[in-house]
Amino acid sequence: MKKTMLLLALIFSAIILHAQKLHIDGKISDPEKKAIENATVYLLKQKDSSIINYTATNKEGKFSLKIDDIKEPSILKIDAEKLSSYSKKFEKIDQSLSLGDIQLEKQNIVNNIDEVKITASPVKIKKDTIEFNASSIKVRPDSKIEELLKQIPGVEINNDGKITVNGKEVDQIMINGKPFFDKDGKIALQNLPADIIKNIQFTTTKTKEEELSGKAAKSQNTTINFTIDEKKNKGLLTRLTVGYGSDKRYEASGLASYFKGDTKISLLASSNNINSQGFSRDEVFDSMGNGRNAWMMQGGSVSTVGNVTYYSQGGGTKGVQRSTTIGLNYSDKLGKDADLDSFSLMHTDSNTESRSKVSRSTLLPDYTLQTNSESNGENDSKQYNFDTSVKIKLDSMTSIYLSPRFSKNSSFSLNNSKSSSLRNGSLLNESNSYSSNDSESNSFNPYLYFSRKFKKKGRSVSANITSSISESKRDNLNQSQNTFYQQNGTTVDNRDQLAKNKNQNNTFNFNAGYTEPISDSSSVSFEVKYETRSVRDLRNVNDFDNTTGDYTQYNQLLSNNMRQRINQISPELTYQINKSKLNFWASVKLDISDMKVNSIFNGQQYDLQKNFALPEYNVNLYYQFGEGKNLSIYNYANFTIPTAEQLTPYKDESNPLATYQGNPDLKNTWSNNLSVYFSNYNKVKDFSYYINVGFAYRNNDIINFTKYDNAGKQIVTYDNVSGNKSINAGAGVSKILKWKNNKLTISPRFNMNYAYNNGFIDGQAFTSNSYNLNPGINLTYEIKDKMTIRPSYRLGYSFSNYTNYNINRVNTANQSLKLELTNYLFKGNFVFGNDFEYNTNSNIAPGFKKDFYFWNTSLGYSFYKKQFTAKVKIYDVLNQNQSVRRTITDSYFEDREDLILKRYIMFSISMKLNKFAGKKAQ
Repeated sequence: MKKTMLLLALIFSAIILHAQKLHIDGKISDPEKKAIENATVYLLKQKDSSIINYTATNKEGKFSLKIDDIKEPSILKIDAEKLSSYSKKFEKIDQSLSLGDIQLEKQNIVNNIDEVKITASPVKIKKDTIEFNASSIKVRPDSKIEELLKQIPGVEINNDGKITVNGKEVDQIMINGKPFFDKDGKIALQNLPADIIKNIQFTTTKTKEEELSGKAAKSQNTTINFTIDEKKNKGLLTRLTVGYGSDKRYEASGLASYFKGDTKISLLASSNNINSQGFSRDEVFDSMGNGRNAWMMQGGSVSTVGNVTYYSQGGGTKGVQRSTTIGLNYSDKLGKDADLDSFSLMHTDSNTESRSKVSRSTLLPDYTLQTNSESNGENDSKQYNFDTSVKIKLDSMTSIYLSPRFSKNSSFSLNNSKSSSLRNGSLLNESNSYSSNDSESNSFNPYLYFSRKFKKKGRSVSANITSSISESKRDNLNQSQNTFYQQNGTTVDNRDQLAKNKNQNNTFNFNAGYTEPISDSSSVSFEVKYETRSVRDLRNVNDFDNTTGDYTQYNQLLSNNMRQRINQISPELTYQINKSKLNFWASVKLDISDMKVNSIFNGQQYDLQKNFALPEYNVNLYYQFGEGKNLSIYNYANFTIPTAEQLTPYKDESNPLATYQGNPDLKNTWSNNLSVYFSNYNKVKDFSYYINVGFAYRNNDIINFTKYDNAGKQIVTYDNVSGNKSINAGAGVSKILKWKNNKLTISPRFNMNYAYNNGFIDGQAFTSNSYNLNPGINLTYEIKDKMTIRPSYRLGYSFSNYTNYNINRVNTANQSLKLELTNYLFKGNFVFGNDFEYNTNSNIAPGFKKDFYFWNTSLGYSFYKKQFTAKVKIYDVLNQNQSVRRTITDSYFEDREDLILKRYIMFSISMKLNKFAGKKAQ
């Protein structure tokens, strides 16, 4: 591991030292000699018009474009709205240049420079938005829009499909400013062709309120918007794939999209039993043979959630799933002042077979409790979703946004399980159970937003109403035999019960706000939010009655009825500064709550009433040092009130192996979180890096206060502890090297996490200090149109130090080595792909495989002008795929293995047919 860390450190150091040497300076003004802000300045190679670097002018109209020595002819170009373009040619650039004052004219002036023709600006910059001209991005014909993203500097798409832009996560992808089935954009990325796209915009994600009111975005995430070329915004896209393979494995999917101006209608359908979650997402190659896709299963992943760390090897959907999905999406312009963002219908029908084996070691002061369990089951589910949103412009200053959503779900599942707990090899308890659940749920979520602007710039009022109405019903059959071995004899708790559960949850929110500008770049807002929530949980349990032969014997001990209502009013004051390079906002809020709980458990009435007045604050600073160089600092603190179940002092004995009891003396949890993020992107060097650091502290944290009896049964209540904290840090670097038709991308990454936790176990205090180190590196080597090689290595190392446990330390290390190889043969008509992977885990319980090899392979052939593709793919060639996960917490560590999809061979054929403006696309 030390060698790995040293290697990564050397790579980081070598790349970060790489810096630009030269610059081109100047000042831009209009015909009236006024400075022009946000004019786009970019330098192009003359031979192919590819971008060397770009920047934008500041408020004074000044710019400084950083470059390296350029030994070939290049062209400097300056664009500004409603003004002529400026061009200047350089045979070579070997020193810094100062161009002085440059005045742009109103009339269009055509500059002919040695027959170089530039029809559109390749990049435009305006505040937090960067727009790329798709025609300036070189991708092979018939590529998907996902390929456009991969060619844009600073954009990364990992093996799980997660997209980041300079280290910031992308949470929305739009087509012409609207969702294409879903806001995460996965269906659009892997189905829409790149050649219909005109522009690609990157901007900070805005809420609907921020979008309609014109306020600055407060999100830490990015939105990508693809604008369709007007010439191709009228046409039909179709795609169909069918396949069949060994073990009766099959897949079928179809997509048809019609575009015409603002009108977009899309229909999709899919059915498979290979754990595919979408359309084209689980295919090795797309229908034009454009390379390997994300169906290759992952391995060796490490993730941290709170104070729990998961180490997994193998991958894919847990269990073996069969699913069928049908969907319709429609968006349009409804008259002059109404815009239908989305009208979506979706139905999914799925069946999942599951099986798992678990070994858990619970850490106690005097001994370790070992629990082994196995389970298998099956789940059938049906889901219906309706989602629509429409924006109505009442006048130039007033807008309304309406978005109702409805969802209906039904499922039936059954599960068989057995478990045993041991102390020093001696059996304490064992359980065998069968359970089935028949459930149904419905939810309706209407949303209405109103925004009104005034003549004074920045002054506005807004209001929104959000409601959630949901109801769920569940019939749970439980048949179990539970045996406890104690010193004074053996006791048995056998159950044969039918529990009927009903939950009703209704929430209503009303929010009104007013914003007043203080200056041209600052404002103050006052907002009041009112929320009321009512919840009813009803559980009626009946034991099997031998006399009636049915579940008719009422069990009062396990039946309950709980009603709760929470009313909350929250005034909030926000101050905001929004400048070209600086965004700052700070807010303070007071949550005034009233909680009332009425419940009946075991025939006893429990009434609870609590009032809260809890402060909260947020501070966020965003500063742009220069093009691609950003700093973000975010700090917030708030209180969280305990749940009604945690506060009500009843005994819940529905689980024969654990009894839970609330604590009415619990205090509210206070947490404080701080994060710092810095990113730098250098276009000239094809180089970027980011650094982030986060800290969290919790006071009066609510923890489980657990005791164990002599038979290993848990008695759990709740308590407060203070001082729990965590620190996380991460860094990433990306460097691209290009020569002739070769391209090498080097991307080392490093993440670490430290967590301190204290609490009580078996009635005694404990502390834990957990450390997680996760270095890794990805390499990509490409020979244009011939071969792509992607080796990668990841290490997950974790250790925890404990006090007042019989074990002082637990550690584990997980390593994953991967090689992805894609070959393009015979002008790309044949595409041959292979995935090789090796995973190993240093510490894992007996009975779990420590390491395994994983190999996928496929061959695709495109014909008939690449409108058809025939494929054969073999998943898990060595039949070794597995899912093993180690979980480490502050009180136990657990090894788990789940059933996942294993080896199969699949033969398939895909067809595409695209027509634009009545013409067939080639």
